[in-house]
This record gives sequence, structure tokens and C-alpha cells, in this order.
Amino acid sequence: MKIWSALALLLLYTTRVTAHHAEATFDHKKLATVPGMVKEFLWANPHALIYLEVTGAGGQIDVNVFEGGSVNAMRRYGWSAGSLKPGEKVTIDYHPRRDQRPGGMLVAATLPDGKKLTWQPSMP
Repeated sequence: MKIWSALALLLLYTTRVTAHHAEATFDHKKLATVPGMVKEFLWANPHALIYLEVTGAGGQIDVNVFEGGSVNAMRRYGWSAGSLKPGEKVTIDYHPRRDQRPGGMLVAATLPDGKKLTWQPSMP
């Protein structure tokens, strides 16, 4: 009986974790690229965030937000708190938002020296 209770609790807990990380907000079938200037790189849990200043079609500056993974997960891909610096020009590869708002899920960032930092989202 204890085993069944433990399995039931594990299943319940696993379902809640999976639900939190549902990435249906992003279109994983599309890959977009945008150059811009880093406004802020928030190295925090539950998700690292990149605030990127992007020049719009009319010349205005818009701030796009790109969501990465957890600090621990991104560290395994070579990221650190100092990977992106405010004022740095980078190019972001990302899965766009389904609701057409600017920004999306981070796939990679190409730094000014050409180095590419990738991030593997949990959904294919």
C-alpha cells in the first residue's frame, strides 16, 4: 500500500512540474532571428530573461523579451550571469510567441565576437 501511495504522489508531483513548463505559448515550428542591443540580462529562476532593444520598422526602439531556461539548466550549456552585458549588440534566434507579441523562447544568442551560445528548450 505504501508503494502505491508513493507512486500516486510522484505522479501528481510530476504532472504539476510538467504543467508549469508547458511551452504552448511559443511556436516551436518557427525559428526567427532578430539583432538588437541588450538592455538587461536577468539571470534568475525560474527562467533567465533577455530584454533586447530592437529597432522597429518606423525607427522606434521596442523592447523584446526572450525567455531562457533555469539558471542551472542554462549553465550546463555554457551560460553564466555575465554572458550578456547591457549595451552589447547581439543577435537572438528564437521561437516566436503564438500571440504575435514581440519576443519568444530563446534558442541561441550570437555575441559580437561571433561566439554563439545555444539553449535547448525542453520541448522539441
